[in-house]
Amino acid sequence: MNEKGYSLVLVMLTVTVFFIIGLTILSVSIYQAKFTQVRVEDVTSLHDAVKAVEETVAELKAKVETLPLSTPTQLDLDLGNAQTGFLSELMKRHSVTIEDITKEKEIARNKLFTRVFRISAPYGKKTVSREVIITNAPSFLKYAIGSRKNVTLNGGSYIDGNIYAGNDIYVTNVANYIYNSTLYSVQTTFPTTSEKSILFANGNRYGCTYEKGVCYNLNNNKFEYSLLNYSEHELPPSLLIQKETEDFIDVDFSWTLKDKLLLAAGVEPFSYEYANYIKNSGDPEHLFNQLKENEAFSLVDDVMLLKDFIKNNQNSKSIVLQSAPSYVFENEELNLEDKWLIVDGDLYLGNNSKLKGNIIVFGDLIINGKSGVQLASTIYVTGKTSIYDTNISGLDNEQVVILSKGRLELYRVNEFNNSFSFEKENLQGYFYTESNAVIYAVGSYINIKGGLFARGNSEQTIADGFSEGVTINAYRGVVKSLSEPPNSDPTLTNVSESRFIIRHDKNVLIARGLGLPFSKRLHVIIDELSVK
Repeated sequence: MNEKGYSLVLVMLTVTVFFIIGLTILSVSIYQAKFTQVRVEDVTSLHDAVKAVEETVAELKAKVETLPLSTPTQLDLDLGNAQTGFLSELMKRHSVTIEDITKEKEIARNKLFTRVFRISAPYGKKTVSREVIITNAPSFLKYAIGSRKNVTLNGGSYIDGNIYAGNDIYVTNVANYIYNSTLYSVQTTFPTTSEKSILFANGNRYGCTYEKGVCYNLNNNKFEYSLLNYSEHELPPSLLIQKETEDFIDVDFSWTLKDKLLLAAGVEPFSYEYANYIKNSGDPEHLFNQLKENEAFSLVDDVMLLKDFIKNNQNSKSIVLQSAPSYVFENEELNLEDKWLIVDGDLYLGNNSKLKGNIIVFGDLIINGKSGVQLASTIYVTGKTSIYDTNISGLDNEQVVILSKGRLELYRVNEFNNSFSFEKENLQGYFYTESNAVIYAVGSYINIKGGLFARGNSEQTIADGFSEGVTINAYRGVVKSLSEPPNSDPTLTNVSESRFIIRHDKNVLIARGLGLPFSKRLHVIIDELSVK
């Protein structure tokens, strides 16, 4: 009897255990099904939000590129706002929010064509968004490095941002340098770009690997490409290369300089007087002399009097510094406020210079001094620009943009400095030349936050034999002296030890405002997609 009772209890216990296991399996299956359904819905929701934002951006871009460049007020009428007009239609059609943050960016809406919008769509409890900038600034400001001609990347530079080559691109794992007037070539690593960087090459693509043959012939005291050792097959696979599908909007240096002279003279843009000056003034120097004759500027003869003149003179006229072949500005702080400074001669910016305001230099620009300079300016230079043995930082959360008609020379920056700091730039700003630029970063350590663009000029002598455009020579690793060639080490993969680092900064399109060069077309610059 007892045995039968025990058996019954055992059977019931076993049935209960299996029943509980079955319920558990059923509960897990239901939970997994619900979780999978939620996950599918989540992915679908994200896809829909991204699609809505991207389609809105595409339509806005297509619209803007058809708009005539009339006046800033007309641009606002053409676009509408969240309540009426084209932007309102986009919001309804794609179920997105378009927030106008132009005022938040402190942009002079009545004087500039720059507009900034944040386009967003809901994704569960999060939001997918993109910021877009509408501008008539030229295309070169979109790129970290570039040229309308050729781009040559020799050695281990690190580039965070897009690269533009209007013609051909050359990439090698050697860095060239000059020591005591003798040419050298040292093996190092190939350049490295960030994951999001794209190299736009509209012409041919050439790569050279030092181990398979010399990349440069150093005879004739020039760096000459050994083209037999270059081929597209030698390009590092990590570089994302494609052709640019958008039109490149160029800068007209002469027209831009005249525009800035008239702005400095207080001539109202879009007025009859403005149009008449632009049409009949000839070259910028002729316009400058014409405006001086018309007493459009205040004239100062001594750079030492400049600070007191600005402080004590309450008129709104911009200032012309004249009567000397060159001017030295050093250990001084100057805020031009809303005025322009026009230097009729060469300008030297030395140690501890702090300068805020826009400048036109009818001559050469030299920036030098180990203590560095702080600049919040747009500087137009009709001659060449030389930057050496110095650091350049911004001022009041703004940076410098230098546009030079002549050659850009950038050398001996933080020479033999091996205290690598990837996130800490030593040159903050955007550097542009109508001519060619050759950068040597073997002994130098150059870390730029901004950009570098050499339009390229085949008619101007390229002293070292490189092709027209921009050439970067960068070693990767420690260099204490060039009296002995640096060690050839192609295995250094630590990008923080690159002796040339550049990170593109889009803020230049907003922060420099009226000082920036303008083109005669509108276009849209798209920022990264954000999910928050």
